[in-house]
Amino acid sequence: MTTREYDIIIVGGGLLGCATAYQLAKRKAGNILLLEANEIASQASARAACLLTRARTKPALMELVQETYDCIAEIEQLLGESLELQQCGSVTIASSEASLKEVEALEAAAGRFGIPNERISRERTKELLPWMEVSAVDVALYMPTDAFIDSALLCSGYARAARALGVELRSGCKVKRIVAEGDAVTGVELADGTVLHAPLVVNAAGSWANLLMRPLQVGLPFTPVRSHFWITGIDKERFPVNHPFTVIPDARAFTRSDVGALIIGLRESQCQSFDPSTLTDKLEDFDFNQAAKWQVLDEGAPLLKRYLPDIDDLGIAHYMAGPSCYVPDAKFIIGPVKRYSGLYTVTGCCGGGVAAGGGMGRLAAELMLHEEPFVDPALFVPERFGEVDPFSAEFQKRCADARSNKKGG
Repeated sequence: MTTREYDIIIVGGGLLGCATAYQLAKRKAGNILLLEANEIASQASARAACLLTRARTKPALMELVQETYDCIAEIEQLLGESLELQQCGSVTIASSEASLKEVEALEAAAGRFGIPNERISRERTKELLPWMEVSAVDVALYMPTDAFIDSALLCSGYARAARALGVELRSGCKVKRIVAEGDAVTGVELADGTVLHAPLVVNAAGSWANLLMRPLQVGLPFTPVRSHFWITGIDKERFPVNHPFTVIPDARAFTRSDVGALIIGLRESQCQSFDPSTLTDKLEDFDFNQAAKWQVLDEGAPLLKRYLPDIDDLGIAHYMAGPSCYVPDAKFIIGPVKRYSGLYTVTGCCGGGVAAGGGMGRLAAELMLHEEPFVDPALFVPERFGEVDPFSAEFQKRCADARSNKKGG
């Protein structure tokens, strides 16, 4: 058994782990090691819809998202290459009294934060979205500076920038357990028996995070919930490249362009959660109940049909499913784990990890280094639900319900 000393060890080479590594390295936090069981950016970070929606109604989220935009610009300058951010804009659609209130709340939030936004006519909506049946649209809110990005490319950007700033990255390196002595963490043990020492350990293992916490008798308040989308066949005239993405609360849906095709995201009325202990080491080996994908599409299609009338006849070329780590209040989990000094976590992405990851990593770094946090950390405290059992069916349902009730993009 061999040992080595580090100042900080990060477990997880997905977007949140890599963003945290980058933010720590920017702050010259010392000798930092990031460990990933598979390849960097190869798991949930490669299965996201990647919408960087700026305007949010929950406190602090806009600051977190803005930090991601700032990180993208910094990383591009540091690496001397583009991360291929696609500034396509977004259109949020209201067709009911309830969704109109949501649009009004977004308008107010965007106005406070200085985010460009305008209500556009049905004619302008049709220009931007040739596939849209605009007679179904009561109000369309256009935000021209919204963008999307390839999440795997962004994750790789954080990782390469962190490496350029001195972080050691190890892929194909599975962590067996987080090691603690008394009430303090001391490092990690790898699957091959190697022990690596550090006074600070960050659990950013995504869907697998609670498997590492279980031996420590800590339950993080989230569970993996299925997120998925469908991609149509290519029709560049109807689905122009980089046309605005849409958020349609009345259809429980979002759409996004994909090189002449249309990505369609639908949220079923009862979202499916997964027991973390059933997860495979690689997501490509896990069954996300893909057999039910047509049932889910059949359930959601009638709601979207008002806006996309020929949805029943559209050819579906691809289907993508992956886990999204949902929390009962649909807010992230960031900060120290009180039971053990030196143990931190960055998880609970709630479908917003790509958009908010830069800010989540920044907040985690600030808390670890005892800097003044740029947003209120009390919103994201891991213990805010008290003691939870993330392996219980009852708690997993609470998390799935949080996704089922989500309205925004």
